[in-house]
Amino acid sequence: MQYDKNRFKIWALPHPIVLHWVLNPGLMFNELILGQRLPKVTLIDKESDKPFFERCYIPCPHCETLNDNRLCGKRNTFGHWFGFVCPSCHQVIPCLWNIFSLAVLAITFPLWYLPARFFRQRWLEKEKERLANVLERPLIQAKSINWLLSGTLYWGGFMWVILGVIPQIREVLNGGEWDLMMMFVSLPIWMVGGFAWGLFMRFFMNRKGEKTDGHESD
Repeated sequence: MQYDKNRFKIWALPHPIVLHWVLNPGLMFNELILGQRLPKVTLIDKESDKPFFERCYIPCPHCETLNDNRLCGKRNTFGHWFGFVCPSCHQVIPCLWNIFSLAVLAITFPLWYLPARFFRQRWLEKEKERLANVLERPLIQAKSINWLLSGTLYWGGFMWVILGVIPQIREVLNGGEWDLMMMFVSLPIWMVGGFAWGLFMRFFMNRKGEKTDGHESD
């Protein structure tokens, strides 16, 4: 599938953000457990002066439809273990895999192969139903999202539970003792980290395109 490079900035390998998704071991949890995926190709409209979040498109290689961020945005971020389903042709849009996710999948192949084959068609049907509901809602505008609150509470809180609380629980189950000081000292650290992440996302997702002679200089 060919894309108009004059109109779109193309995010695909080896773009740095795409490489980050493929190489970051922390994203293995997002892919395997939460079902959060990144399409192999994302198009950024350079002719639009809307915020970044609102000028991203996921192209379908089967029917060439340009799908907006409702396909993978808020309220539809997780649960895409098999990829994204195109609302137009109902074919699966290929997604990237984190290399650490692939390593885990290779090792655990006997455990997931048959269940995945059994549930895949059911998942496709449920995905079609979910897409129908998602597309009835308007495209979520970047400015309507409270990135600072989301970063501090959701990202920071999630990382604290994963890296601060769960290791302590595992230690206790193995006969050790609670390190309450370490657990609670790490909480404000992750909250600050989450706030910084939210601040970055607020800037990045609300950044508007700049038109120059009909095209964005980005």
